[in-house]
Amino acid sequence: MKFNSKVWRWLIGLFSLVFLLVVGQTTLAQAATNHNGADFTTSASVTNGPDFKHADTIDVQYNLDFGSTPISNGDTITLDFPENLKGKTPGDTFKVYDQDGTVIGEAVISDKGVVITMNDALEGKTNAKLTLNMMTKYRYEDTGEKDVVFPLENGKTSTSEINIVANEANLSKKGTLQDDGTIKWTILVDRREIELKNLDIKDTIGANQEMIHGVTVSNGHWETTTTYKREKPAMTEGTDYDITYNDQGFDLSFKNTVNNLVVIDYYTKVTDTSLIDSGYKFRNNAVMTWGGGTSGNKNSEEANGKVSSSNGNSGSGSGDTNETDEPGIDTDEDTGTGTTDVDGGTETDEEEAAREEDEAKEEAAKEAAKQQAAKKAKAKAAKAAAAKAKAARATAKATATENPGTTRTTNTKLPQTDDRGSLASVIGGTLALVTLGLGVVLRRHQ
Repeated sequence: MKFNSKVWRWLIGLFSLVFLLVVGQTTLAQAATNHNGADFTTSASVTNGPDFKHADTIDVQYNLDFGSTPISNGDTITLDFPENLKGKTPGDTFKVYDQDGTVIGEAVISDKGVVITMNDALEGKTNAKLTLNMMTKYRYEDTGEKDVVFPLENGKTSTSEINIVANEANLSKKGTLQDDGTIKWTILVDRREIELKNLDIKDTIGANQEMIHGVTVSNGHWETTTTYKREKPAMTEGTDYDITYNDQGFDLSFKNTVNNLVVIDYYTKVTDTSLIDSGYKFRNNAVMTWGGGTSGNKNSEEANGKVSSSNGNSGSGSGDTNETDEPGIDTDEDTGTGTTDVDGGTETDEEEAAREEDEAKEEAAKEAAKQQAAKKAKAKAAKAAAAKAKAARATAKATATENPGTTRTTNTKLPQTDDRGSLASVIGGTLALVTLGLGVVLRRHQ
């Protein structure tokens, strides 16, 4: 009997090992799939422009339809930008939502494209669709009309035409949110490196900010059309320039004629930290004046800067329930002789107003589509619930009228005392032991 018990445990252990190997192979077979986004892209295009300066943002939109291809938890979708575009904010992440506001995936922007990692929200659904809006820049330094070619499904392509123009501005400004609740503002003065006499910069900070005294003023020069270098050491207050601070900003005047690029860096403190991650736009204004002399007529140029916690990348998606189942970058690098930075570009008041109007229209359209989709989903769910309830009532009625007056009696003996059920009991015990693994001994009572 002792020998039989050991043999029995050995057999159970062997069977458990085989079971685990089969389960492991099945799990590997269900590993996440990396989908090439181009194979499912039905349309793609540049949505703003057509004229862009090298530092300007080029908005692109992709629409994907996966049809009968399932999207499972952990699946990734990779989309490459057109060859002459690059991601504006490499490393930026954003969530992809469905019409009900449920997160269905998370995307990561790179220089060359985007990778979306999906969760289980679309599991078991068909006809999954995605719409992605992303911010890019022109990759090269030349100018003129360019074709932006997007690869589509079935080997097709879609082409958008853009026009790259030289930046003629003498002044520009950008902001970068810092982890400590401050904003680093950078003003580029004399971008075209022309001779500017009696140069003065008046800077005014926007709402919800507090000026932090202390600016750094550096001579600079362009390395490419979109990158510049700050030179060291920085200029000296009182020798190279004078500055006066006030509650709204500062007034800075240069003592000598300026004929090269100048970079002014300073910080403001966000006074309402709840706004930092809300998508709120912090603003700043700079006005440059120069010339005058004996004539008294000064030249003037203005630049507006803004920064937000949102980088403008977004995504939305949906899927049909299976009816068979019951929803702007700062890259300073210290080289020892100066720092290199990326041009944040410049935007006129007219360009800013036009962009914000487009953004407001886009948000309104998204909200309307979301509400309409929610209504449709609610109506569909109500219809399905009504059909299910009707089917349940029909089944209950049929069961109540089946074999009226008949009473059925089942055997109430315990399994271990029921001779007729002994074989089933042994088999059931064996399966339970396989599930639990080794170390369990089956004792059969004689």
